[in-house]
Amino acid sequence: MQSWEEQSQGAIYTVEYACSAIKNMTDSTVYFKSIDSLLKHAIAMKEQLNTSQGKSTVAPQAKNPPASS
Repeated sequence: MQSWEEQSQGAIYTVEYACSAIKNMTDSTVYFKSIDSLLKHAIAMKEQLNTSQGKSTVAPQAKNPPASS
């Protein structure tokens, strides 16, 4: 059986690891928001180009044909 100190150290390590993971996820939201903004901007620009060229803004079908068996 583990001693009280070993159990405590294990629990402390687990909590510290979880806190670190949450902090990293929180810090990464800035980057995801930036990526989201860039994607939305790119989509808007593509739709604007399609509209100015007289093309439909409907999502295109897959270019690759389905794999044959």
